[in-house]
Amino acid sequence: MNLKFLYYKMIENILYRYNQLSQKYPKFKKYCLYTLLVLIVLAIGLTVYFLRFAKNKVVEEKQDMITVKVKKAAIEDYRDTYTVMGTIKGAVENEMRFELDGQLASFNYKEGDMIEKGKVICSLDPKDAMTKAEYAKSKYRSEVSAYNSSMERYNVYEELFRMKALSESKLYEAKYEIESARSKVKAALSELELSQSNLAKTNLIAPADGILAQIIIKPGDYITPQDVVANFISDKGMNFEVDIPEKDVHKLAVGQVVTINCDSYHGKEFIGTVAEIAPTVKERTRTSTIKINVDNNEGLLRSGMFGRGVILLKELKNVMLVPNDSIVSLNENAFLVPVVSPDFRTPGEGTVMMRPCQLGEKLLDKTVISNGINIGELVVIETQGQLSDGMKVKFLESIEDTVAK
Repeated sequence: MNLKFLYYKMIENILYRYNQLSQKYPKFKKYCLYTLLVLIVLAIGLTVYFLRFAKNKVVEEKQDMITVKVKKAAIEDYRDTYTVMGTIKGAVENEMRFELDGQLASFNYKEGDMIEKGKVICSLDPKDAMTKAEYAKSKYRSEVSAYNSSMERYNVYEELFRMKALSESKLYEAKYEIESARSKVKAALSELELSQSNLAKTNLIAPADGILAQIIIKPGDYITPQDVVANFISDKGMNFEVDIPEKDVHKLAVGQVVTINCDSYHGKEFIGTVAEIAPTVKERTRTSTIKINVDNNEGLLRSGMFGRGVILLKELKNVMLVPNDSIVSLNENAFLVPVVSPDFRTPGEGTVMMRPCQLGEKLLDKTVISNGINIGELVVIETQGQLSDGMKVKFLESIEDTVAK
């Protein structure tokens, strides 16, 4: 049967019935009108109420959402460094002194010259030392001659004694003369060796291959063994010496690589390694001295230069890292990391998933994730409240990710 026909038939019956009742009951038309108005008002009121309630509920839900900051999980390299400032110094710096008093005669080199081991750097006036050496040599020769004479005399006396032509007392006397002459020869030899040693000490010898860094006393001045004549730097590399606050000393270890820059050579890097860490702390500054051996094959670095260094504390390649604060610990072996799944219907909103993860090495402020998070997932790095699985949140991507886009 045609639905349209039935619809019209129903309307016709309703109107017919309405006319019958209106004729039979004169007030029926008024009552129907009042009822219809009440129903219309009620329908409008309910519609407005439900629309407004639903809107307020959505707004309230929006207002209750926590805002979090997220970062895309990625494979990256990790470098932990420590910046220092200090002074370049020779690995072995010598304060050159003479062992004798005397007048400084001359320098054979000038400041900055390379000197081979064993070469004479400077000399004292050798006149007095040479005079004493010549006198000692002459005295030694004289004592040797006297000793030889006493030996010959003893041999003659001994032969006469056998022939019974000489008394025994004379023979013993000659023997004692030999002992006395032998002692004098030894004393003269010692005196000669001392004078020759003092003559050699009038020359200041380079203890190793190196550089004459500074001439302190000029030729013509009278010096004593306490006076520093010059500074000599042995050619055994250079040190970069820095003072480290005692609270940071535990971060350093012998063998760590250091990159050094000097203002004198802008843009050039020198590579060194931590060689020594002082076992003591300076009371006044509360610091410990660190010595870093620096490669100076080109000879560019000079003692006294100011330098800046970056010590490589730790380096990891191709790892996934999350902040330590993002990790939720359930027990010693169970850990969760909050990850946001974006709602593509509403940009900037998503659902939190508490993802079980396997942790790797723990660093200063980050931890290596060995398993559990995929590359590109949004890991929560900051939150304004406590998170739970399935929670709706608003999220902001970190500045690093935004710039990368």
